[in-house]
Amino acid sequence: MLAGHLFFYSPSMLSLSERKKLLDRCTHHPTNTFYRNLYGLRPGESLTCATEDDWQKIRPLTKADLAATPLQLRSFLPLSVLDHLRASSGTSGQPPLFSPRTHVRHLDYRLAYHDFKKPFLTFSVPMMPHWHEMVQTELGLAPRVITIDPQYPEATVRLADIAGVDAASLFAYQLRTIGEAMKQSGLNKKIKFLEIAGEACSRARYEYARETFPNATLVHSYGSSEVEDVPMGIPCGTMRESEPYAVYHPKKSHFLEIADSDGRVIAPHPGAEGDLLITAYPGEPSAFPLIRFKIGDTAHIVELPCTHEEPWSFTILGRTEIDFLKIEGGVVRVDELERVLRSVDTLVTDEFELHRHERQTPDGPRVQLELHVQLKKPVDLDTVAHLVAENLRISPEKTYAQGVASGRFLPLICLPLIKRSPNQKHKRVISHT
Repeated sequence: MLAGHLFFYSPSMLSLSERKKLLDRCTHHPTNTFYRNLYGLRPGESLTCATEDDWQKIRPLTKADLAATPLQLRSFLPLSVLDHLRASSGTSGQPPLFSPRTHVRHLDYRLAYHDFKKPFLTFSVPMMPHWHEMVQTELGLAPRVITIDPQYPEATVRLADIAGVDAASLFAYQLRTIGEAMKQSGLNKKIKFLEIAGEACSRARYEYARETFPNATLVHSYGSSEVEDVPMGIPCGTMRESEPYAVYHPKKSHFLEIADSDGRVIAPHPGAEGDLLITAYPGEPSAFPLIRFKIGDTAHIVELPCTHEEPWSFTILGRTEIDFLKIEGGVVRVDELERVLRSVDTLVTDEFELHRHERQTPDGPRVQLELHVQLKKPVDLDTVAHLVAENLRISPEKTYAQGVASGRFLPLICLPLIKRSPNQKHKRVISHT
C-alpha cells in the first residue's frame, strides 16, 4: 500500500483536491455539457469525488467518446479563439480525430539539454513551429524556427544550414530522410540537440540517429494529438544504448494511472503494466481538459520514485489495440518481438512488420505469423524464422515454436521488409482476419 500512497498523494502530479476542482469545473461549465452528458448527470446533479476510490469510479473517457461528439461541442472555448486543431495520424485505421488546442505550455524541461540561442528546425505539424518560437521568446531570444517540408527535405536542410540551425525536433519516421539530406551539407555534425517524437524509436533508428548526429544530445518526447498539454511525460534523461531507450516521468499538470484490462487501477510498482489513463489540465485558457482519458497506450512502470524524485517513471510498450496481438494460448507483444530481434542483431534490425493470417487446414483454421524483417546482410530467412519462433514468448511458459509443435499454429514465415514511405507512421502489427 505504500506504493499506492506515494502515487496518489505526491505533490508532483495533480492532487485529489486539484482533480476535484477540475471535475467540478468541467461538469458545471456554463456552456459546455460534454462531461455532464458523458457521466449521465441530470440537472442539479453532481459527481462526488471525496476519496481516491470515488475518483477511480469515474467513467474513463475514450477516443470513441471524442469521435462521437462534434468538435464544436467538445471545445471549452469558442472555435474563433482556438490557437489550432490537431488531427490524429490515423495509424490505427480509424478516421483522423480533430482535437482543439490552445498554446503549449511547460516545455522548459528542454533547457536541461540545450540553450536554444540559435535557430531551431522542427517538423511541420501545424502550430509546432510557433511552440518553439514561444520557448525562444520566453527565454528573451529572437524566435527563429525553420519548418521541415517533407516533400523537399534537401531544400529544407539548405535553408536550415544557412540560418545556422543547431537543434531539431523530428518525427522518428523522418530521421533517415532528414539525416541523409543533412549529411550532404555537413549540417548533421552541427546539430547539438535532437528531440525525436511521434512514435517509439527502435534500436535501428536510435543507432542511425547516434551515428548520423554524433555531437547531438538525443531525447525522446511522448505526446499525443488528443492531449492539449503536451508532452504527456517528461524525459527522465537522454537516450542511451541501454534499454529502455525512452523513459518518462509524469508532468506536474497531469495525473497518470494505469489500469488492467477490466479497468481496475493498478497500484504502481516497478514492472507494473497496464492501459495508461491521463488527466490533463494546463490551466486557463484550456480548450479541452481531459479527465481519465484512456489514451490507448500500454505503459510499463520502471522506477518508483524515479531518479528525478517524481512519483514514478514509465516507458510505453506500444498501442494497446494494435501492438498486442492475442492468439490462442497467449499474446504476441511488440516489445517481446523487439527483444528477440535484438538478440539476433547480427542478422536483422528491429524494424519489422508482423502480419497475422488465419489459414484453412485439414484440421481447421490455424493462425500463421508472417514477419517482415530488415536484413543486415544476406541470410537464409528460414533460419531467421526458426530463431525468432524458438525465442518468441507468447506467455511466460511457452514460445511460438512450442505452439507450432503442439499444432496450435502454423510455422512462422520471414520475408524481407519492403521499404516504407518516409513521411508517415506505419502499423507494426497487422491482422488480416
